[in-house]
Amino acid sequence: MQCQHEAIDAVLAVRDRVTELEGECTQRRKLTDETAKILRDAGIMRLIQPRRYGGFEADPCLFNAAMYEIARLSSSAGWVTGVVGVHSWHLGLFPDQAQREVWGEDPDTWISSSYSPAGTARIVPGGYELTGRWGFSSGSDHCGWVFVGAMVTDADGRRTGQQVHLLLPRTDYTIDDVWFTAGLAGTGSNDIVVDKAFVPEHRVHDVADLYGGRYPGNSVNTGPLFRMPWYTVFINAVVVPLAGMSRRVVDEAAGIHRSRLAVDPAKLPHPATLARLTEADFEVDTAYRILQSNLGDAYAAAVRGDEVTVPIRQRSKRDHIAAVRLVVSAADKAYQVGGPRSIASSCALQAVWRDVHAGRHHAINLPDKVDHEYGEYLLTGALNGLY
Repeated sequence: MQCQHEAIDAVLAVRDRVTELEGECTQRRKLTDETAKILRDAGIMRLIQPRRYGGFEADPCLFNAAMYEIARLSSSAGWVTGVVGVHSWHLGLFPDQAQREVWGEDPDTWISSSYSPAGTARIVPGGYELTGRWGFSSGSDHCGWVFVGAMVTDADGRRTGQQVHLLLPRTDYTIDDVWFTAGLAGTGSNDIVVDKAFVPEHRVHDVADLYGGRYPGNSVNTGPLFRMPWYTVFINAVVVPLAGMSRRVVDEAAGIHRSRLAVDPAKLPHPATLARLTEADFEVDTAYRILQSNLGDAYAAAVRGDEVTVPIRQRSKRDHIAAVRLVVSAADKAYQVGGPRSIASSCALQAVWRDVHAGRHHAINLPDKVDHEYGEYLLTGALNGLY
């Protein structure tokens, strides 16, 4: 599994500084300018961006590796890498006119999002009039554009049943600073507010077309990366960073016990402590491996020119939820065996443990919908809920 890339190496070259800045990110409740600059200069957000607009158009498993490694250094930077970096791929599915508007002058332009259909898009000549408020737009302070979701109404305000994603420039929305949280505090996941902004048709994508793999961007972005199912790629952005964070919790717990052994090499922890550390290490490793394996299988099919099969797509959804369970369990076990030092406000172990639990609450990381849909697929082959 290839996990090396110049963009990842550039961040790891200043790994200590990225970790040092995490505390300031948490205090400021958003990425520091220096953290954002490190990610921007490295080109991390361009890993799965179209090559024709300055991106690397890399194997998506490399993007997974970037999220994982950066989240081990900084929860804030790792989370924002995922939920902002994946938008560079999503924009590649839009018409070329939209891509050119965002990246034509600066290929390092970032896009935040809030995909919940919390807005209303009223049909007007040439596009839509959009109004709404959306929460949880991570990294938005460092982004020049945003994706938001909305339900469509006709000119008279009647719901059509159509759901869309819309792309807006920074001039068309405001950011409401509401992000005060117990976990992932440094991600700047504030609210987006829009009041009667006009969005032209080329910056709107029907969600049914998105889930059906009907991508306008394929007229210019013809490589296998842009023939991947949207959901199969997107889900990694909100679970792989949690795997990196959970790995950090396990490493911090192990580090506490290593420091004790340095004083008295004969004083190994209690066997139950060693067993929990073993289980936690296994759970994190397994979660990351299954995520990479499923994404790798999907990308290999796209490279061959094949459709990504229903079993791969359904397995990816099932294992995404399984991975969330595994990394949360691992973080909990590591926190349990970290000892009294774990509860200190200055201890990274408890801080990152809270970040893992906060990320678990992302809507896509909740198990109820996916578990029952996969169970129905397992018994009947029904495609209900398949994206």
